[in-house]
Amino acid sequence: MNNGVLLFVYNNRDIDYARSAIIAGFLANTNLQVPVSIITDESTIQWMKQSDIYQHAEKLFDKIIYTERSTRLNYRNLRNGGLEKKPVLFLNDNRCKAWELTPYDRTLLIDSDFLIYSDRLSEFWNVDSSVLISSAMKDIRGDRCGYHDRYISDTGPDLRWATTVMFSKDQESKVFFELVESIKDNYQYFSDLYSFLPGQYRNDISFSIAHHMMSGHSSSLDYFLPPILTVQDLDSIQDIDKDFVRVYINDPITGQDNFLCNLKNTDVHIMNKNALIDNFDKFERFL
Repeated sequence: MNNGVLLFVYNNRDIDYARSAIIAGFLANTNLQVPVSIITDESTIQWMKQSDIYQHAEKLFDKIIYTERSTRLNYRNLRNGGLEKKPVLFLNDNRCKAWELTPYDRTLLIDSDFLIYSDRLSEFWNVDSSVLISSAMKDIRGDRCGYHDRYISDTGPDLRWATTVMFSKDQESKVFFELVESIKDNYQYFSDLYSFLPGQYRNDISFSIAHHMMSGHSSSLDYFLPPILTVQDLDSIQDIDKDFVRVYINDPITGQDNFLCNLKNTDVHIMNKNALIDNFDKFERFL
């Protein structure tokens, strides 16, 4: 079976996802020993060339697949290593196209800020399940996981995290991704049905609802990918390397550094995207 990793990468004025994707792609290729491809657009590629990083993308990525970027203006308030929040544009609502765009028979779809430092996800390539999604998010500090990190709403299913999704290119997964797209296209209807706020589109919600429906409206924890260990966006990176990432874990009340945490052989979601991008130069020597 042809296994591989897939990332969606669309730059905007606030976040250089291209650099983040090169770091994430390098670690995925190194530790899972499978090819990595990206789905992107012409403007992101042009930015890579202007930034003199395109040669890394050409060398690293198995395939660079071009699509049109989304025209849906989707904003989320993000912090950059402190308490202050800033609205940041996300162009991420076409992940429902992963099934038709992937070049692989079995695909691990990951966010460009998900760093794979272990081979744990290799255990799931041969699991007899058409679609696997992460069961939950786990805050690295342990006490900062909010209600909407765990539940869609009071009446909806548990929130699953589309930060990692593994799927085979078969008929069952095709139906799953078509359902995700239908939920996206009818987001207001599903927000009314499940009583969540529709202002910000979240792949996590669409994928969670689709997974719940495809599972016969069951919340069974059979055949899920591991929970997503998450470094929050109020945290910052102290140092990063191909073998580890060291982060300052900040207090959610004061925003001040609380303690230093070193992560090695552990997959981790870095929600402070700019902290990751600012450390890109530390990875260039490995590329």
